[in-house]
Amino acid sequence: MWISRVLAKNHENEKAESGYVSMSFGGEIEAGATVNMRGMKSYSPYGYSCAVPVGEEVILVPSAEGQAVLGTRDSAFSLSQGEIEISSKGGAKILLKNDGRVIINGHYVINGEGEAESV
Repeated sequence: MWISRVLAKNHENEKAESGYVSMSFGGEIEAGATVNMRGMKSYSPYGYSCAVPVGEEVILVPSAEGQAVLGTRDSAFSLSQGEIEISSKGGAKILLKNDGRVIINGHYVINGEGEAESV
């Protein structure tokens, strides 16, 4: 990953690594990797926010304030290239298809013209 190479140049002994979330509360995360780290912040693209669930695999990167969570391992196995899925731990899901359709929770479909379709 390009981000790992950039970080490696700035922090010779620190590298990105994966770990698992053991606690997530109030915007701070505890995760275990080489060592168990507490009080880490999670970073997402602008406009996206999430509370990472316990047990999720995350990528940890060094920062000036210590380790930070860059993101979770995705499960895009059923997606075609270019498609996007937003989901919650409780099962809510929005799928943005390449043909312009938006599928909400697998039951409500909006076609590329913005009209509702039956599933």
